[in-house]
Amino acid sequence: MNTDFRLIRHSDRAWHDRFFGFVASNFEGGRTFSAWGARGGWVDGYDVFAVVVDDHVVSTVGRQSMRYVINGKERNGYQLGAVATHADHRNRGLARLLMDKVLGDLDAPDQPVILFANSSVLNFYPRFGFRRFAQSSFFGHIGVHPAGTLAPRLDLASPTDRAWLADHCARAGAIGRGFSARDYYPTLLFHLTRQPRIAFRLDSFGAVVIVQQDGDRLLIEDLLATRPFGLTGALPHVCAKPVRTLEFGFDPEAWWPNAESQSLDDGGSPLFARGAALEVEEPIRFPDLAQT
Repeated sequence: MNTDFRLIRHSDRAWHDRFFGFVASNFEGGRTFSAWGARGGWVDGYDVFAVVVDDHVVSTVGRQSMRYVINGKERNGYQLGAVATHADHRNRGLARLLMDKVLGDLDAPDQPVILFANSSVLNFYPRFGFRRFAQSSFFGHIGVHPAGTLAPRLDLASPTDRAWLADHCARAGAIGRGFSARDYYPTLLFHLTRQPRIAFRLDSFGAVVIVQQDGDRLLIEDLLATRPFGLTGALPHVCAKPVRTLEFGFDPEAWWPNAESQSLDDGGSPLFARGAALEVEEPIRFPDLAQT
């Protein structure tokens, strides 16, 4: 049995399908990776640290480069995901080996790194300098009625619309100054591939707004804007029915300053952070669609 370490990059296309097969068999919804790859989501900046046995991937840690905003300052860092080991190869220290490799490859010891953990391994990550953070949910109250015509929707099955969204993400600013990110199109595309959402293109506002509506409740999952604008004026163009309650998949500090907050049920996937990311100040909500 031959055991090797392999770094799988965007350019290592011969190994992509092997990785996709591994995550499909080890994660619920893991087949999304293959569909995401087919849509061009695997670009430079996403690397997979893998243990390979006889040319089969048996353990992985995915590393996505990120552009964080932490307390008003931009920092280059990473977000980890796809941390898994095949059942036949567990209890051999493979995940520890890969975490050591990933964290030993940082640009600086204090480079910000975050991850969202599986609830079964909450005691694993503190061994590597990670600390768990509680997140908050944010919501507000409003009375708004839909406009006569809704804004056009992006079709993520269309290569043209995907290329437009990638360019827009690169130009959009960070959604907040406390703890957020910018230019995370590959991660956003993964979410839009895994679960279709409505992404409205509001050219007059220089924005894309991604929403889900349930009755009079409007969940604004993400807001990608190239310039500031009044959110109240945009809402009639993204709601199909009257809205009374707004919920946000991010901290709406700059967009809805009077939003109320409460403790977030993290669904068993709590946030862990290390390095400069430890400087963030609660309450926080790292944007949902920027999470790997």
